[in-house]
Amino acid sequence: MALTGIVAGCAELDRLTKPGVEGLLLAPDFTSAALTDGGLGAARVGASLKGDAVDPEVLETLLTTAIRSKRPDVPLGARGRYQVTARVIADDVSKRGDDIEGTIYRWAKRRVKVNYAVVDGATQRQVWGGVIETENETLATYEKEKKKKSSERIVDEIIQAITETEPYPYPDPPFFSDVVKQNFEGFALNLPYQSG
Repeated sequence: MALTGIVAGCAELDRLTKPGVEGLLLAPDFTSAALTDGGLGAARVGASLKGDAVDPEVLETLLTTAIRSKRPDVPLGARGRYQVTARVIADDVSKRGDDIEGTIYRWAKRRVKVNYAVVDGATQRQVWGGVIETENETLATYEKEKKKKSSERIVDEIIQAITETEPYPYPDPPFFSDVVKQNFEGFALNLPYQSG
């Protein structure tokens, strides 16, 4: 009994912390009951990213896994009535830094945007759609070294210029697969569900 309450509490927390959907299209007849009765067909995923090799099969597996994980009440398979199409439209990495009282902070952030469409296979009408954006960041901190002599500082600057090394490098950004997985989970959590 207590385990059931914990699981229900985790599911409710997921729904409360899910990412928002920009430009949400939701047909009135695309309800939780319609979704669980009709099920989802095999998900198709593409990307409109330049220069990045994004494997659609890997992304389709990630999306299917996210739906099964976050929405076990929704049947998923080739015979599902509702067809899901997802297109990754942004994968941006940005960096920022700050120096606060001798501590240097370096952040690397990855932001992923995915455009989703759910089409009713029986009517060929879009019943759900929108864009979901997720992001995550990594942090590196450094304690600034205090130099006693200006000659030491000059030597360090010369070495840095010759070797082209950054004394306080930025961390690697979060992996694309981790941030897109969060996005796919957000999609699953934003589908109609029966509250209660």
